[in-house]
Amino acid sequence: MKTLKINYLAVLVMVILGQLIPMGWYTLFQEKWMAYTNLTMEMGSEAGATPYLASIVYSAFLAWALSWVFTRMKVESAMDGLKSALILGFPVTILYNIMQNLFSMRPYGLSWIDGGCGIIMFAVAGLVLGGWRKYDAAPGA
Repeated sequence: MKTLKINYLAVLVMVILGQLIPMGWYTLFQEKWMAYTNLTMEMGSEAGATPYLASIVYSAFLAWALSWVFTRMKVESAMDGLKSALILGFPVTILYNIMQNLFSMRPYGLSWIDGGCGIIMFAVAGLVLGGWRKYDAAPGA
């Protein structure tokens, strides 16, 4: 009997994609996002490396945690991974951003930009981690 294991190579791929996807997403919505947050390009360059390091840690933990959950749920296809990731990711990204921004009296549209990036990350992670499985044969098999 095969046992589903965490595929650490797939997790590493998601860490890389976790840097590329937000870069593309926020480039697409840069002007609107900056207007919503009252930030400027100069302010962004002053932030240093800390946001990038936080992004790497977030991407690594998201991919590992989702992989771990998938091994417990017996997710064995890209489509099952996508569906599971969307079910888990929607309240964590979209709904949380809406709630947080409403309480912070920040623009509603900001919720969809930030949450949209998050849900895309969950969806891609679900596809990659659900589709790129790793098995370990049970002892004596």
